[in-house]
Amino acid sequence: MDNAIEATMECDEKIINVTIRRDFRAPRQVLIIENTYKDKNIDTEKIYEKGFSSKKHNTGLGLWEVRQILSKHNNLNLFTSKDDVFFRQQLEIYFN
Repeated sequence: MDNAIEATMECDEKIINVTIRRDFRAPRQVLIIENTYKDKNIDTEKIYEKGFSSKKHNTGLGLWEVRQILSKHNNLNLFTSKDDVFFRQQLEIYFN
């Protein structure tokens, strides 16, 4: 959410959409955060590389570290996508 707020602050049109829903077909909770963003050339794979940061002075946790935390849990998935308007993160939490 912090990344979404920071990215949206740079845009003329400031939009953040948050969706939280329960998917009953696959027992999971889905959290989607999508936001407007300025850098349309952002590489959705590179942002997960170790040491990558788009913030000044490389501050922040970094998505590489987020991915490391998620990999320790077999019931979590994170998907990243973008289109011309929105940058989107979808976190899926599966119930056992």
